[in-house]
Amino acid sequence: MGKKGEILTKIRGARREHVAWVERAKALVNGLEISKEQIPIKVTKCEFGKWFYCDGQILLSIFKEEAVEKLEKKHKELHTIYMKIFKIYFDKKEQSLWAKIFKRKRKISASDEQIALEYLNDLERISLELISYLNIIEKKISSIEEEKLSKLR
Repeated sequence: MGKKGEILTKIRGARREHVAWVERAKALVNGLEISKEQIPIKVTKCEFGKWFYCDGQILLSIFKEEAVEKLEKKHKELHTIYMKIFKIYFDKKEQSLWAKIFKRKRKISASDEQIALEYLNDLERISLELISYLNIIEKKISSIEEEKLSKLR
């Protein structure tokens, strides 16, 4: 596999991991038992973030910095919104000792559940924007000649 194929494979893997992260957030809000470790809060701890801040930095060699900054901005927005969801489900101040020990989500009120659903809608909207940026990047990389990409680090 050439450099182009390698870059595209990693972008596609990052997209899949991102979608899985969002799906776990949806599952949490929809009442499934999801542990807080399954949905990393920090932008550098989720699989997309691990790619973006490591192998994904090659994008800076291919595109104007602005395109990469937009992708990063959307990624950070997602984590900011998810932090709000996280606080609703995992805020330790209001959990029982038993729930804290087993790292389980806390019982939430109907109003908190409604707020979480609103945050989830925002999360899904921003996720679609992030994916659209990735799709554009993937399409542009696909159109670049292999020789040009082979010269990159």
